[in-house]
Amino acid sequence: MRPSGTEPGDFVEYDMDLLEAQRRTRMRSALEASRIELSEELGLELHVANEGNELVLADADGIRYRATMNPQGRLVLTAVRGASLL
Repeated sequence: MRPSGTEPGDFVEYDMDLLEAQRRTRMRSALEASRIELSEELGLELHVANEGNELVLADADGIRYRATMNPQGRLVLTAVRGASLL
């Protein structure tokens, strides 16, 4: 974040690309940190992958969960296929 001018009341510019890159880095770190535990709990071999601009957890059959972050910064996994857990 940096001011766009030098006068009081000038607008502040946000580097949205940098903010998005930081968000994805935090989300990938959280996914990698919990991936092994989730794999053991679900009995699946999961890996972190990119699906367009989204991060997902996938297994040998394809995408299982889509990852997002809520406004509080918590990781949220949404089942893509039928699942009895999460």
